[in-house]
Amino acid sequence: MDPLVQERLQKIEEMRQLGIEPYAKKFSENTDSALLQSETEEQELPDWEAIQAAPQDAVQIAGRLVTFREHGRISFGTLQDNTGRIQICFLRGFTKVSGLKESGGATDVNSKTPLNPPISGGQNEHERFWKKLLDLGDYFGVVGDAFRTKHGELTILAHEIHFLSKALRPLPEKWHGLIDRETRYRQRNLDLISNAETRERFLFRSKLVREIRKFFYDKDFHEIETRVLQAQAGGAMAKVFETHHNALDHDFVLRIALELELKIACSGCFDRVFEIGKCFRNEGSDPSHLQEFSMLEWYAAYSDLETNKIWTEELLRTILQNALGTTRVTVLGKDESEHKIDFAKPFAVARFPDLLKEHAGIDMFSISDSDLSSAAQKLGIDSKSESGAGAKSRATLLDDIYKKTARPLLISPTFVFDYPEQLKPLARPKGDGTAECFQLLIAGWEVVNSYGELIDPTVQRQLFEQQMAAKAAGDEEAMNLDEDFLRAMEHGFPPMTGSGIGIDRLVALVTNQQNLRDVVLFPTMKPEHHTENGKEE
Repeated sequence: MDPLVQERLQKIEEMRQLGIEPYAKKFSENTDSALLQSETEEQELPDWEAIQAAPQDAVQIAGRLVTFREHGRISFGTLQDNTGRIQICFLRGFTKVSGLKESGGATDVNSKTPLNPPISGGQNEHERFWKKLLDLGDYFGVVGDAFRTKHGELTILAHEIHFLSKALRPLPEKWHGLIDRETRYRQRNLDLISNAETRERFLFRSKLVREIRKFFYDKDFHEIETRVLQAQAGGAMAKVFETHHNALDHDFVLRIALELELKIACSGCFDRVFEIGKCFRNEGSDPSHLQEFSMLEWYAAYSDLETNKIWTEELLRTILQNALGTTRVTVLGKDESEHKIDFAKPFAVARFPDLLKEHAGIDMFSISDSDLSSAAQKLGIDSKSESGAGAKSRATLLDDIYKKTARPLLISPTFVFDYPEQLKPLARPKGDGTAECFQLLIAGWEVVNSYGELIDPTVQRQLFEQQMAAKAAGDEEAMNLDEDFLRAMEHGFPPMTGSGIGIDRLVALVTNQQNLRDVVLFPTMKPEHHTENGKEE
């Protein structure tokens, strides 16, 4: 066993001998550090002597001890709660430990020797407790009064402390915090404790999701939930995770998108629906792609792509203003260059065919397949599918060339319309080889994917059949034909538009993070291996 863990276990035994329960049931705190700081910014506070002479016990606060230092009869600690940190002052002869028995000292149950013998210098058992038994990482509650030190720091003079929970393992080094990136992902609790920037980032994510929900509630949308386990994947082009349902004795897949069942719900008189949920794609992992990720998808009956565009701009401006307090954000491009963007300005508009012509010299409507393959090879793009079973489709090669040449240059928010029809089998075809759709690009990142939704079941079946042919030719990401979805469409879909937004990517963009794991609280990691004694291999 780790010697530090053993030492703290011994302290737990001593605490119990002293009448202190090391793992309390509750503590009724009545404030937090941020509120206390704001309320006392201009307030006249009692001085040091006044508090000792007449304690009011006006403050109750709880949190974790993250720093501690002694100064003779006075000790100072830092308490961290969910809103920040505040200094706590422990004073000999004034600060008491709730529940502590002052009986001359606890004894070791085996040796009968005192565990807390008298200490020189006038210390009592209460002082001994916070100096010897209280460790960094422990939770405790404080009852006391606020004052300012001679340096102006807001401090709580503790009249009574309530021990709440003993930490068996120490916190990361107190001044430098947790630096190793993989450890921060695997032990996010320590990252949140020691790195204020991490904590603020995830508090912002929570605010952003709350504002997204409010935006759609205000537009009379209903939030609904769809299945994670599906008989077959649909709504996107991606590889799947597979599992087996024991009770039904059937193989299922984890959903890759929210789209199909949200559309079906929209056809069932839920005219406006949205969902924020997890999706899973069993593909390669890199800083901008995770296999498990959070998506927002919404669908609105009787609305078109132009309305979608207007709402998308409004959504981003509203949630940033409300969650950040500004629409001006510094974002990182794909090459880690920084760009200042004001989301209050009108978003730019471009067409996929025009961007290809301008930046790659390709006319997507007239270029031959052989010339397209040659152009891709010159850019270092492999014309074979990822599985190697066949060649990439024409639309996929066009998209790869666009991503290589034009997309990195789209820095300001830009709506890109009219992608190749084959890439968007769930969007309404326009009749010229393109689909009624747009993506919103910001600093080279695809942030929003939106469709004028296809509602003609005959055309939808044809497009699904084309996808099945592509899959048979070796395209592992091509869609399956979904009879359940087609049957629902055959019962009638209203005109509708919809969008998908990656929550992780949006948060990473506006918080200046290059790696999506830095905005996912508990990212999926390869499990660590442990030896029999508990140490990592």
